[in-house]
Amino acid sequence: MFAAIAHYGGLTSAAAALGVSKSTISHSLTRLEEGLGGRLFERSSRRVALTREGEQMLPRVQSLLAEADNLLEEAARTYTTPRGTVKIAVPPALGSAVLERLVPELQERYPDIVLVVSPNYGMDDLQDPVFDFAIRAGHVHDDSLVANRLGSFSRILVCAPTHPAAKIGSTADLNGLPLLAFSGRAPRVEWRLQSISRPKNEVLIDRQAKFAAQDFDMLVRLARTGHGVAEVPAFMVQTDVRDGKLAHVLPDWRSPPVDVMLAHRVGAARVSRVAAAIEVARDSVVQVLGKSI
Repeated sequence: MFAAIAHYGGLTSAAAALGVSKSTISHSLTRLEEGLGGRLFERSSRRVALTREGEQMLPRVQSLLAEADNLLEEAARTYTTPRGTVKIAVPPALGSAVLERLVPELQERYPDIVLVVSPNYGMDDLQDPVFDFAIRAGHVHDDSLVANRLGSFSRILVCAPTHPAAKIGSTADLNGLPLLAFSGRAPRVEWRLQSISRPKNEVLIDRQAKFAAQDFDMLVRLARTGHGVAEVPAFMVQTDVRDGKLAHVLPDWRSPPVDVMLAHRVGAARVSRVAAAIEVARDSVVQVLGKSI
């Protein structure tokens, strides 16, 4: 208030600038002068002027106020800079591809955030505060969660370039060939395939598999080494197909699109560290899906 009176040249103007009453300004100035034991302003009916003591005090007060502003700005930056631990759940195959982009980008943009990742294919109950958010393949059935669609991917058929399946021309030719199933329960494939060139054409491949594992990475390795045909997410194998390490079997056929969702509890995105991680995760997922064959 002392600095404002000096700046505006009067109690009335200072009160208006600070949004307080003139009496509040007057009482505060009186208490300050009584505490210092001397007058800081010479008052007249039109304006106030600094005394010699007031002129000596003003630069020091202005310096203190400037330092206080700097401290407040620094505190505000510290408070708003995202920091702390963010725990997320991801499906292993998609999660690995996303984390290759997410981890370095998050470290560069928000170095004070620590990421803890739980890879699994289940739909975790995100009402459990152990997770801040999850990336999920498929529909999120819990209506109490906020779930946003980030894109989609399809699964394609692959095998080793030297495998007989690499040269087949129709889905019927899969009969008799060794198939690799994504399953943790039974060695059986249930592939629903749609034609790209004729979208209404659909076939169901339902038969015994040679091998089953609930692990797409394992299926890709087995397919690459010639053990059969696997149906795997396209984003996982695009590099191997391009480099000739895998053959794209029946390229006109693939699974129906699978939606990729980002889900979190209501209000979780208002936490700065979670909002920052969600922002980078969303961009990373879009990059992965956008480059899928």
